[in-house]
Amino acid sequence: MPNAISPTPTRPLFAYVGTYTDGGKPWRGGVGSGVHQFAVDPDTGALQRLPNAPVAALHDNSNAPAYADRNPATLARHPNTALAVLYVANEFDGLTGPNTSGSVSAYAMGPNGALQFLAEVDCGGKNPAYISVHPEGRYLFTANYVSGDVSVIALRADGHFDSHRPARVYPNALCCGATPCAPGANVVPQAALDHEGFALSDHDGPHAHMVQADPSGNFVLVTDLGLDRVIAYRFDRDTGALSAPTSACVTESSGARHFIFHANGRWLYVVNEEASTVAFFTFDPGTGQLTWVSETSTLPAGFKGTSFASNIQMLPSGSHFVVLNRLHDSIAIFELDASTGAPSCLGEEWTRGSFPRSCTLDPSGRYLYVCHNKQGDNVTVFAVDGHRLHFTGQYIAVGSASMLVFSH
Repeated sequence: MPNAISPTPTRPLFAYVGTYTDGGKPWRGGVGSGVHQFAVDPDTGALQRLPNAPVAALHDNSNAPAYADRNPATLARHPNTALAVLYVANEFDGLTGPNTSGSVSAYAMGPNGALQFLAEVDCGGKNPAYISVHPEGRYLFTANYVSGDVSVIALRADGHFDSHRPARVYPNALCCGATPCAPGANVVPQAALDHEGFALSDHDGPHAHMVQADPSGNFVLVTDLGLDRVIAYRFDRDTGALSAPTSACVTESSGARHFIFHANGRWLYVVNEEASTVAFFTFDPGTGQLTWVSETSTLPAGFKGTSFASNIQMLPSGSHFVVLNRLHDSIAIFELDASTGAPSCLGEEWTRGSFPRSCTLDPSGRYLYVCHNKQGDNVTVFAVDGHRLHFTGQYIAVGSASMLVFSH
């Protein structure tokens, strides 16, 4: 039985699943139909679709733009739960034309869990692949994959976009001279060569993949797959400006993708997509300095072939995390050394789907939800027992499922 991390919430719990609705690149699949909305049973982890909550046409007013739900793949909620605002990054590269920007939409989450469109803004970059909100709730960040930059969008006190302040864009190519850590485009990293794989893509320039503030809120970190770097920008709480970037490299062409911090704010773990490794860094919360320590495979010993690592999630204990492997279709389980933070892989669990893109813990920490896109088209649910995962037998059909978030 799963361990209870916190009491069962008394307020209803809802889940929202972002999807890819437009193929764009072949690997996306693009058979989704918007943002799916579910009620959650906190005792069993089961998801039940909300009645009368359309997923194909979320916008219920004439002011909503027709393109607003193109690839609403990445979601984030406002940290002030009383505001009940959900933000959606629409991953495409033309808000008003093919050569301009992607967008971010805001929705009100009603008492019954249904979404109501509020507004949409230009994010200033192409194909926002990740979105996050600063812990204080005054600024929103997007990692723009195709244009290789980061956007900062100002928010009002009520969580709505500040229409008087357009997005500010920071090109990752300007960081530290903007040269790759090592020469060569589409070079297969040594880790991929070791398991005779062919996981390579997009080492033709900067490609921001994730952006998020550090636990202190004083820095904003970005992983750039094309530059093979983790970049730390100093963050100005008053103006929202990013400045004084420092960076550290992962292995050449390994493809830095997603990251998590340990609760101590000093240990950082970065998933390298193409090498299928986790890079371990120490982080100085006073200076933003990153120091590379090690890289560890996310695949089992003896594996041969191609696989792409995707997402990483700390488990409730804080002493273990999990990493998703696409094509190997597994959840790799890591244990952390209590004194040094060094990760070691304990084994893996089958995801019960194809091409897992992301995973999310419910607020109690008792259930882990895995979103499968491409040909997977579902969400699977696992009970969390310490560092062990047990499949609950629950499959939820969602076309091109990309990311799941919760809200009370």
